[in-house]
Amino acid sequence: MMLLTNVLPSLAMEPEVSPFMLGKVVSGSLFVDREDIRKRLATNFRSGISTVLISPRRWGKSSLVRQVSIDMEKEKDVRFAWIDLFHVRTEEEFMERMSEAVIKALGRTMEERMADVKEFIRGVVPQIGFGVDPQSEFTLKFTWPPGKRNIKEILDLPERMAKAKKLRLVLCIDEFQNIAQLPDPLGFQKLLRASWQQQEHVCHAIYGSKRHMMVELFRKQSMPFYRFGEVIFLDKIPRADWTRFIQARFAFTKKSLPTGVAEGIAARMLDHSYHVQLLSHAAWMYTRKKCDQAVVDRALEDLLDQHGILYHRLVDELTTPQLNYLRALLNGVTRFTTTENIRRFDLGSSANVKRITAALEKKEVLDFVGEETEWIDPLFKIWLEERYWGSRLAMV
Repeated sequence: MMLLTNVLPSLAMEPEVSPFMLGKVVSGSLFVDREDIRKRLATNFRSGISTVLISPRRWGKSSLVRQVSIDMEKEKDVRFAWIDLFHVRTEEEFMERMSEAVIKALGRTMEERMADVKEFIRGVVPQIGFGVDPQSEFTLKFTWPPGKRNIKEILDLPERMAKAKKLRLVLCIDEFQNIAQLPDPLGFQKLLRASWQQQEHVCHAIYGSKRHMMVELFRKQSMPFYRFGEVIFLDKIPRADWTRFIQARFAFTKKSLPTGVAEGIAARMLDHSYHVQLLSHAAWMYTRKKCDQAVVDRALEDLLDQHGILYHRLVDELTTPQLNYLRALLNGVTRFTTTENIRRFDLGSSANVKRITAALEKKEVLDFVGEETEWIDPLFKIWLEERYWGSRLAMV
């Protein structure tokens, strides 16, 4: 039996704090490079060029925009407003969250925000809410007059306020694809586009977690936001950058990690931002002083154990043809519509293959970037290979 001498720190040691952050927007020392795209975004924002970021889920879009805002902190005439559309289901909610974010960004004190509400909010009756910390906990809700909504006045609020205060505003909108779930999505998108394209003191940083929906919103000619600003397809962070970052974070807590092992962590997780940090964190947890490959393997096995129930449920939600497609993909198939592969993996027909890929993309199992196929969850890929099919993977 092989003994892992670096594993399981003594309970007598002082409490440690992981140098890796999971599931949150990160910045500063927790952010991994992306220097070129940061400079590009900063230039766009200074120039008033709206920018759409598109990538698969959990590739770090939110953290990237947040880091750019930090990079630009010294530029006093630029402000950032933050909106998350995850829970927004109506046009009214959208306008409340937008107005709330703009007033918070352009007014730094409670008194200034109260004055701005009084001066700039038009056509509706605002209800203001403050929390324990009135400087950060500020909410708005509107009462709309009967038979009249005055949408244009609210949509023009960012431009009117930024112009009056002689500032440039970057309106950062996360989960933008949820705009397609509003009661009148096309009609509201037309209103937004008509307002936003006239604004001179406001630009927009738009991103979301469902790449295929974002592509349809901004790359389809029939959609209102076709050719709106610059559309950037975000690449993965290069493996060399990941390797340096992982080693630096281990060193920050006085733990060592050989270059080859750090590189292997990134490679195993397909350079996927969230999952690279997930495996790095798990390996760090099992490291006392020096992390080696045996420790990483142990950490990976534990992650597979922890996610087993979730992945079994995911498999239960997939049809047999969808599972057959994944099995073919793991067997190295690239041409799925050939007669041989359709027969070998029981995919039905060429038309059915198209339906399968569309379903797997909608269920956020796979993402198709040009001619490349990306696994949304690299750990699920490993679980299928090693736990679900194992030695039976290629037995078709």
